[in-house]
Amino acid sequence: MMHFKNLNEVVESLKTDESTKNDPIKRVFVFDGAHLTANVGVVRDSGNALHTQNHHDEILVIIEGNVDFKVGDEIKQVSQGDLVFIPQHTLHGPILKEGQSFAALSVFAPYFDRSKNNIVWDRDSA
Repeated sequence: MMHFKNLNEVVESLKTDESTKNDPIKRVFVFDGAHLTANVGVVRDSGNALHTQNHHDEILVIIEGNVDFKVGDEIKQVSQGDLVFIPQHTLHGPILKEGQSFAALSVFAPYFDRSKNNIVWDRDSA
């Protein structure tokens, strides 16, 4: 296991995890521990990327973008360096306008088992 990664390099060379290739948020998983998982997610298209994780709390570190971000009923503009906490069972995600992009480091707890369907996309539940 590699213990060090550069976030800018991960974003630039995003090698999308096969399990997320059809999702609105493309992800590359960078670290897995016994109790947590970290990935970098990138959104390059406008549209609905809202989703819920029913079994994971999540902390986001915004890497790039200046976009609106929804957590529950609250919407705030986020940009590089902002931190966002998302409790499990909470609808959340970036809201991109045409031409905007977004990238963030996500840390999930507990461990994010990619063999399970961990994410419920808002667009699929409508």
